[in-house]
Amino acid sequence: MPKSAQMDAPARPHTLSLNDRKTLTLTGVSEVTSFDEKQLVLHTGAGLLTVTGEGLHVSALLLEEGKLSVEGQIDAVAYSRKGFSRKGLRGLLS
Repeated sequence: MPKSAQMDAPARPHTLSLNDRKTLTLTGVSEVTSFDEKQLVLHTGAGLLTVTGEGLHVSALLLEEGKLSVEGQIDAVAYSRKGFSRKGLRGLLS
């Protein structure tokens, strides 16, 4: 999907499920911007999401459905939006 069409499309509902800091399952994913064993950056219905850790690997990616699963040692999950400062989950929940 072209970037202009992505910007105009309504955001998909976004969920995040983290199990024992080893398995992260997401919905509402529209694009994976970058990925390596230490960092994953992607666009979600809730904004830009950065996941950092060690030995990260994508175990499932279904962009048509907006689903993504990541396995490895997950150390941090941080959201950012244009016009907002970067916040971790603690900042979103407080």
